[in-house]
Amino acid sequence: MPVSEAQYVMVISSRTGWAEEYIRWWLPLGRGWAYYHAARLLDGVAMRFPMPSTEDDVWWEDVEQRLRQIKKKRRADLTFVDQ
Repeated sequence: MPVSEAQYVMVISSRTGWAEEYIRWWLPLGRGWAYYHAARLLDGVAMRFPMPSTEDDVWWEDVEQRLRQIKKKRRADLTFVDQ
């Protein structure tokens, strides 16, 4: 078992108490990575969910980034008038 897989199993099993067999063979991989991500966040580790893997995911990441930039620009353009 590669180190990364062992780490994945250990983090999830330490938080849930589930057996290695369940984690490796029955837990859907997407759900497992979500649990791993949440557990590491609870441990105080700065994390970012895995990079997008499909063309649609990459497109959506670009859209989200553009929206964040627009929001940031609008905040910077706001002026407050003294009343």
